[in-house]
Order: sequence, then structure tokens, then C-alpha cells
Amino acid sequence: MGLFRYGVACSLNDVSVTAPITLRGTIEQLCEQAKEIGYEGLEIQLADPLQYDWQHIKKVTGEYGLSITAFATGREMGENQLCLISDDASVRRATIDRLKEHIDCASVVNSPVIVGSLRAKLLGRPDSDKYEQYHREAVLELADYAKEKGTVILIENILSWISDYLNTMAQVQDFVSGLGKDNVKVHLDTYSMMMEDNDIWGSIQYCAKDLEYVHFSDTARLYPGGGNVDFKAFMKALAMAGYKGWVVTECVPLPTAYDCAKNGYEYMKAMETVASIEMAAKRF
Repeated sequence: MGLFRYGVACSLNDVSVTAPITLRGTIEQLCEQAKEIGYEGLEIQLADPLQYDWQHIKKVTGEYGLSITAFATGREMGENQLCLISDDASVRRATIDRLKEHIDCASVVNSPVIVGSLRAKLLGRPDSDKYEQYHREAVLELADYAKEKGTVILIENILSWISDYLNTMAQVQDFVSGLGKDNVKVHLDTYSMMMEDNDIWGSIQYCAKDLEYVHFSDTARLYPGGGNVDFKAFMKALAMAGYKGWVVTECVPLPTAYDCAKNGYEYMKAMETVASIEMAAKRF
């Protein structure tokens, strides 16, 4: 039994190779590749979730012994111009309603829903409190809706060039704690954390009680081991914080999609072995 369960970011349709989505294809193709490599789960990054048959997807993933780890929703901004803090009330409403569709579909496959880049940028506006309140009210509404479906909402730390608030793990933890909703949890992304947090161990400890999901990607969004991030240190910090959930690679499909998925998985398993040995020897 390893420290974590590993998943890989996927798309059910073709998307740009610049997107940090590793595998692309039909659910059957995704399951076959992920299972062959050793992954236990698929994160689905998608827009317009109602276009897919989630009962079929549940059946196929079950046949392969795989789980859907989460629905990632950021594509709704780039592809459909949806945003939780838009000045246009109709856009805000459409975004919330679309996220409810994600929740409906995610409940079929027993998956949480990630809310991250859809909160967009405040851009230093003097009335930024108003926009932060739009975001807070939206998450509260979504949390109540998701509660009825038995679904968890994950709030992700995001790079400041994408969203200039809720960037550090402490900020995300404080936001989640302030909501008072037991089905809203913290989502950690190493790519964002390497640029926004200056204390990896302390930040992970700070959000440990609500941490429920983790993204791993190396510098330049490469697969773990393809850049210079110390993933062994992340693994030790997560293990010491008591985290036992999903670790999902969210990486650009280079040099190829399959090689990216395979190299990342094998590197993570190797680092997990080293981290486990060193922790057992109390070499932190």
C-alpha cells in the first residue's frame, strides 16, 4: 500500500497541446492507457458536461477498476467565457448554472468538482471586495447544491497571473474555513504553490485539516521529474500532514501524451519509495 493514489488529467475530446492535460481520447482509450501505466484514476477536464453519457463513463471506468478523481472546470472560461466574478449578472448566473451541471454529472461518478480559474482576476480594482463577494456567494450556493447531491467542492490555489486572489495555501484555507461548509475542501497545486508559497512544509501543515486533492506538475507544466521541483519534499510534507488522497498529474503532453503520463507516474512512484524509506529512518 503506497502513500497516495495516483491519477492523470484527461480530456474526452481533443484540445491544444499547450493545455496541461496529459491524455486525450474516448473514455475507453483513456482507461486503457491509464490502466496500462498504473494509474488508479482519471481527472476529467471538460466544458459542457451534459454532452457526455456519464452512466456509460461510470460503467467503463468501473470495468477497468478506475475512478474519476475530479471534474476540472477551468475550460469553461476559455471556451465558453464563463466567469464567477463577471460584471454581467447574467454571465455570473450562467457560470453558476453550468457548475451545477458539472455537479449533477459528477454525482453520477462520485467525483468532486474543482472551482479554480473561473474566479478570474480582480485586476487591482478599488471595489475588489464586491467581486470577492460575488465569488464567495457563488461558492456558498454551489456548496448547498452539491450537498444535496453528496458532492464535494474543491477550491484550488491559482497563480496570480491567472487569478490575483486565493493564491497561497493559507489564503485558500482561510477562505474555506470562513465558509463553514463541510463539503468545501482545499485543493493544492504544486505548480502554483512553487510560485506563490515560500514555505512548502508550513503551508501544507496549515491546510492539512481540509486538504482533499493534490495536483503535481513540474516546472513549465512538465511531468514530475521533467523539471526541477523537489517532489520528494512535497511527498514527505503531505505524508507528515496525514494526507492519503489523490495525487493527480496535470501536465502538458510532452514529449508525447503517453510518455508524459508514463514518465510522471514512474517518477512519482520512485520518489514515494525514497520518501518512505527516509521517513522511516527519520531523515526529513
